[in-house]
Amino acid sequence: MALLALALLAALVTAVLVRRGTLRWAGACALVAVATLSAGAIELTRDVVTDNGAARFDPTALNWVVPHRRGWLTALATTVTDLGATTTMGAVAIASCAWLAWRRRWAESAFVASAAVGAAVIGSVLKPAVGRDRPPPLDRLVAVAHPSFPSGHTLGATAVVGALTVLVLLSPARRAVKLTVSTAAAIFVVAVGLSRLYLGVHWFTDVLAGWCLGALWLIVCLIGYRIATRARPSGPASPRPARR
Repeated sequence: MALLALALLAALVTAVLVRRGTLRWAGACALVAVATLSAGAIELTRDVVTDNGAARFDPTALNWVVPHRRGWLTALATTVTDLGATTTMGAVAIASCAWLAWRRRWAESAFVASAAVGAAVIGSVLKPAVGRDRPPPLDRLVAVAHPSFPSGHTLGATAVVGALTVLVLLSPARRAVKLTVSTAAAIFVVAVGLSRLYLGVHWFTDVLAGWCLGALWLIVCLIGYRIATRARPSGPASPRPARR
């Protein structure tokens, strides 16, 4: 509750700054999102460590999922989880960065690389730090070896797919294209998280933390990207024609 109060306070302060003209709406939304997602991530981590709060409902969620498994759903969940795997997202990020670098879009390439590398680092640091056990082996449909919190698949997919989606949204593409890409990306990121719960390799709070941390890191990278692109010189000015 204290963290929620802090997030609400941050939103109130941001609204006042916007009202006074000190802060623009884009920056205000980014700050509120960072404050809210940070509070959510901290709260989820605390719940998991203390086995309290939202973590108390994890067994209930898993116990509901297991009896509803079906053959075709298992095949679909396995495919989706493979597409959202860390290695797959890493390959997508590398290919995207290479293509952007080939087109000399250095800032965009750095943006995608930062999102991907940062997500991997966050997951690799938090997993051993929290050290949460995964669901019981009898409930798992795929083999896993690392600690459970947060979901690395969900975290990586949110950051990498989110970064590529942001570049599409900031491009001069048509509105229909932007809407299609953003909708497909959102569905995919949600599906990756749910597939981890369905396969019995993560608790629901692991997935929630993956979405939360992935979105948080994506926004941080986006803020850095926008600052870098606005500070980038537009090139030498064209010489004025001489007066006769």
